[in-house]
Amino acid sequence: MREKKDEREEKDMELKFEDMPMMGILSQIAHLSECYAKQAFETCDLKPWQAGILVVLSMEGELSQRELAAKLDLTPSSITTSIQKMEKMGYIVRKPDTADQRILRLILTDKSREYLRYIKEVTEQMEKHIFKGLNMEEKMLFKRLLLQVRENLAAGKEPDFFKAHIKF
Repeated sequence: MREKKDEREEKDMELKFEDMPMMGILSQIAHLSECYAKQAFETCDLKPWQAGILVVLSMEGELSQRELAAKLDLTPSSITTSIQKMEKMGYIVRKPDTADQRILRLILTDKSREYLRYIKEVTEQMEKHIFKGLNMEEKMLFKRLLLQVRENLAAGKEPDFFKAHIKF
């Protein structure tokens, strides 16, 4: 009799993913995708937030450190060390602005463009793996829902909240 009770208790304690709260599922998805990304990028010499700097520069073009910091919603001093390291590693060069020589523009190098191609390939592989079994309509709906959730979370938050909680 005791054995049956132990089996029932053990069965009751089993984790049923379909009964898990959505926040738990989102947390697991975030953790698993972060692990997958770390594994995919483990041979790279840049940190994720440094790769994010390259992505922003590739999308926005030449920016000053102040402009880049504003795009990332950070202070210029908070990205100084990363930019210096990236410059030493050959991912970024600084050149004086043609209109104002006091301003240095951050420019991507051939090395960073190659790295951005690698980021794109890995991202595509990750998305292919993550969304396996979903058709295009389901993917589009999922993206729309995620964007709505993100908008809900961001609504009413001050920029300082993001500085403290979102890392690049």
